[in-house]
This record gives sequence, C-alpha cells and structure tokens, in this order.
Amino acid sequence: MNAIYPLFCYPVMMCKEIYQFSAAEERYIAGLAMAENVGNAMSENDQILDSQELSRLNQFIQSQLAFYTEKILRLKPENKLFITQSWANRALPGQFHPKHKHPNSVLSGVFFVSGTAGDELPPIRFHRQNDLLPLELEFEELNDFNGGVRWFEPVKGLLVVFPSVLEHDVGINETASQRITLSFNTFISGPLGNRAQLTLVDR
Repeated sequence: MNAIYPLFCYPVMMCKEIYQFSAAEERYIAGLAMAENVGNAMSENDQILDSQELSRLNQFIQSQLAFYTEKILRLKPENKLFITQSWANRALPGQFHPKHKHPNSVLSGVFFVSGTAGDELPPIRFHRQNDLLPLELEFEELNDFNGGVRWFEPVKGLLVVFPSVLEHDVGINETASQRITLSFNTFISGPLGNRAQLTLVDR
C-alpha cells in the first residue's frame, strides 16, 4: 500500500474525555459579567480559570495540555506551557465569531460549555492558511488533505486544543439557544533555542 505522510500539518486535538460540569461550575460561568465583542460577547474577567470555582476544570485542562506537549509536540521537559488568559464567550441568536487567530500564544483551546449532537449550534471552523495547489479544482470528496475548512460540532464538555496560529471562526448562530464556550491562551517557560546557533533565550 502506498505510504501517505501528513507533512507539516497543524495538530488539532479533540480530547477523548468529555468533561462533566458541576452545577456550581455552570452557575459560575452563567453569572460572569460579559462585555460586547466583535459579533458576540466575552467575559470581562480574562483569568477565569484562576478562580476557585473552576479549579477542577483548570486541572483537567492542564492535564490535556501536558498530554499535547509531551505526546504530540514531544517538547523537552525543561519547557512547560502555562495559561496566560482564559475567558468565556457567548453568542446569542444572530451572533458569530469572526475569523481570527491568537497572537502571543503557543497553544489555544476552546471548551464547549453548551451544545449537544444535532442541536445545530454553529461549529468551530478551522481554515487552511496556505493553498494545497496553485489551482482551483473540484473534488469528489473533501478530506483533511484537500479541504480548505475543517469544522467540529459543539458538544458540552469537549475540549479542543490547537496551535494558536491556526485561523478559526464560528458562523452565525441561527438557533434559539446561546452558544457558550471557554477559551484560553498559553505561553512557554524554560530556555528557547540554543547557544551554538545564537538563538538562545533563557531569562
């Protein structure tokens, strides 16, 4: 059989374990003060994972980040990721999230606080940043090699972790329900580069 290599791909991790929110966690997220954002609303607090109310959720996310860095990226142990900002997003009927990426972050995550299979809440959509071929072609079937967009449906308790440079958006919420997510950014600690190539950063 021919060997196919997914060269230079962006690893998007869908966590196998679905997180089970407690009633107290849901009340805390629902009670957050929100501020107007482009197309939607976001929490005024951008450090919500530091709250005592979400400490169990924070531990779950930290364990998934450790899996990503250790098993997928294979980072050396002297480099660790830490969460820099964390916030809630709310898209009411008719609202959306414009296409964007997350500067000054290594990995980002989206945690679905609402959503069940088949409820038609809009999915998160990731976009190809570079053309596969310098041609406009029609394909009999789209897959992860030829497609320009890949989307994932909201499922309450599902965590998606992805490189922060990967562009993504959410279409218009055409349901009668709120679409609520929790997002976060990360940065890295420990030495970067190496002394021999004059790329060392170690402060």
